[in-house]
Amino acid sequence: MTVEELKISDERVSTGIDGLDDLIEGGFPRGSLILLAGSPGSGKTIASAQYLYHGATKLKEKGIYVSFAERRETFFQNMERFGFDFEILESKGNFQFLDMMTCSEETIGSVINMILGEVSAMHAKRLVIDSFSAMAQAFKKKIDARIIVHLLEKMMRQTDCTTLMLVEIPTGTAAIGMGIEEFVADGIILFETVEEKIGIRKRAIIRKMRGTNHNMNYNNIIISANGISLMPEVT
Repeated sequence: MTVEELKISDERVSTGIDGLDDLIEGGFPRGSLILLAGSPGSGKTIASAQYLYHGATKLKEKGIYVSFAERRETFFQNMERFGFDFEILESKGNFQFLDMMTCSEETIGSVINMILGEVSAMHAKRLVIDSFSAMAQAFKKKIDARIIVHLLEKMMRQTDCTTLMLVEIPTGTAAIGMGIEEFVADGIILFETVEEKIGIRKRAIIRKMRGTNHNMNYNNIIISANGISLMPEVT
């Protein structure tokens, strides 16, 4: 594999999330691996679904959602509330949902091969893995998880498939996943929930985005009937 194959692309992939593209010079670098990390309920699943739906409906980019944490029917039903009709996209061959909830240490190798095979067969340009935290439970050694992340990053770069990998951060903790993902990933977006006197506020910050002069300020996460959008915090 040559250095050119691993180079971050100058081409940008629109996220479909209002307010986000402006913070990262127009979108994710094509073929990059982006971590979307955050606590439960912070909006990670909605954001990742919006990213896939936007690609399939507006840009003719096929997408795959790999779930280690949620069933197909539940995902479809929840996302329909935001106007994301994945069932129609699936019927047209523009989207695929891979249910990997029964993944174990014995099957993780074949699961990764299946994901790579489906990306190639569909010519998918967008991939979501939900979540690496759930997938990593199949590994006994941290080094095995690191190898898998490296493999995914290299293969997605070769196929120009831009990957969004969700990572759970338990409430009250600061570490991201197993502590290895952030060193391998091309970008890190952190979703947080902040407790205030009047209630809970959700906010996002871009911690890292290779090859990008990205915004480094917090932005409020707004969840509406149309999905997620980001708005600058008012100081």
